[in-house]
Amino acid sequence: MSRAAAFLVALSLVGLGPVHAQEKKSAKKGDPKTWMCKRLELIWETKFDGSYPKEWHKGKGNWQVEGDTLKGAELPEDKHNTYMSREIPTPNVIVEFSFKLQGCPWMGASVDGKEHVSNLSLQPDLFKIAKVTGIGPTTKHTEVDNTRLKLNDDAWHTVVWEIYNDEMVASIDDQSMALAKAEGLSMDRNHVELNNGGQWAQFKDVKVWKAELDDKWPGKRVQLIGLMKKKAEKLGYK
Repeated sequence: MSRAAAFLVALSLVGLGPVHAQEKKSAKKGDPKTWMCKRLELIWETKFDGSYPKEWHKGKGNWQVEGDTLKGAELPEDKHNTYMSREIPTPNVIVEFSFKLQGCPWMGASVDGKEHVSNLSLQPDLFKIAKVTGIGPTTKHTEVDNTRLKLNDDAWHTVVWEIYNDEMVASIDDQSMALAKAEGLSMDRNHVELNNGGQWAQFKDVKVWKAELDDKWPGKRVQLIGLMKKKAEKLGYK
């Protein structure tokens, strides 16, 4: 068993497991677990059905829908990574989607406002979360945590990304996790973006819920950081 899987099992044994069972009716049986937040109402869900969804703003890149799968690839003339976005009415959200790298160097999501705010990056051998500031030439990424995990295995994976105030937790397949407090993380967050570099990234079943902080999170966070053998200070917790 991997270290990541082991610490999630350990949490359950000490009574500090996920909040899935405490969530309201918007969470369905079989939904991936959440750790920091409870799911409130489902804001929106996109199941791809053969055509590009009209609710999504198409930014850069070549976006194609094949059956129930969204595929993204960079276009050389764009000189920019792909991106497409959809609005959200609240800054505190839980974002979930299934993904397959399929040869691209990275893919992921952002929750942004007028400028960049936060980023989840999924790469062949790790995933990471970052605080982001600026826009265009002023963009600056500050990585706040990463976890090593083999993701270029030609398999579908599911990520759950929880963002509440200035904290973020990302977990993949209910087994591996990255978490951090990103001091100064902007609350100007009004849209979710899907993005990737290279070609082809594949996405399925994108869902966004309104998030509520779990009152047991401070205790679970301490346990998680200890079991992950990381330093709280390096994750932004003083």
